[in-house]
Amino acid sequence: MRASSILPVGLIAAGLGLVALALVQGGASVAIVLVVPVLYGRSLEFVAGALLFVAGLFTLPLAFGAVVSVEDGPSVGDEPTASGGSGGVVLIGPVPIVWGSWKDVSTRTRVLLAAVGAALLVALVVLFLARAA
Repeated sequence: MRASSILPVGLIAAGLGLVALALVQGGASVAIVLVVPVLYGRSLEFVAGALLFVAGLFTLPLAFGAVVSVEDGPSVGDEPTASGGSGGVVLIGPVPIVWGSWKDVSTRTRVLLAAVGAALLVALVVLFLARAA
């Protein structure tokens, strides 16, 4: 495995770990605005964790080999062709909304996305309620 494919995952994991540490130590808090959990804090662990998490998100395309080299680009005489797609997923609570060329996603993948969204929502609500008590 290339180091560039491990780096984003490591940054995200380290960021989440530091944010969780800040939550446990009281350096950060959780609030629910409408139905969206919001994390906030001022401790060094929380700020470092948030920065590492964002850095991991920005380097995530490296994990999937999204870096295009000069040799892969079109040559001078080639005509451009449209051979791509676009789309995305938004999780509103545990409900995944899929659009674009991702509409052909299998039912299994949609159920998996809903399960991940539900697990995140339940975990953050439990964390919020534990902090409130």
